[in-house]
Amino acid sequence: MTNATIRLTSTSEAATIELGRRLGALLRPGDVVALIGPLGAGKTRLVKGIALGLGVTDERRVTSPTFVLLNRYAGRVPLYHFDAYRLRDARDMVEIGCEEIFAGDGVAVVEWADRVPQCLPETRIEVRMGHAAENERTLEVKALGRGAAERLESLRPSRALPRA
Repeated sequence: MTNATIRLTSTSEAATIELGRRLGALLRPGDVVALIGPLGAGKTRLVKGIALGLGVTDERRVTSPTFVLLNRYAGRVPLYHFDAYRLRDARDMVEIGCEEIFAGDGVAVVEWADRVPQCLPETRIEVRMGHAAENERTLEVKALGRGAAERLESLRPSRALPRA
């Protein structure tokens, strides 16, 4: 299996963080997670959970790198958190080191990844997030390329997320 898609619904910030934690626990060095969704969809909340899953001890330190473009967090695997919202184009992403980081020893998460698609590796995990209701978010988690699809099976909806 090279591609897999899982559709989930989150009914709270806690559920989004928990989903991120479960995803983070599955990630390995060299993995790239592309986050796509409108403002307020929960992208940074998901990254907080990914950080927990990677062993970052204080997810409160995890903030959107909108103005600094890249944050690094130490965990069992380093987490590189990009925000492409303010980038002019893909060249800006290359200038801040995406190619080296994607090929490096950590996990890279890119918020607003749809703004820099040409920078993303073919093999990645893509998470499309959207608003379903006031406190409800939809998440479509897609494994693209080789290797990630099997790892995503534990995210299937049969494994309940906490409710608000």
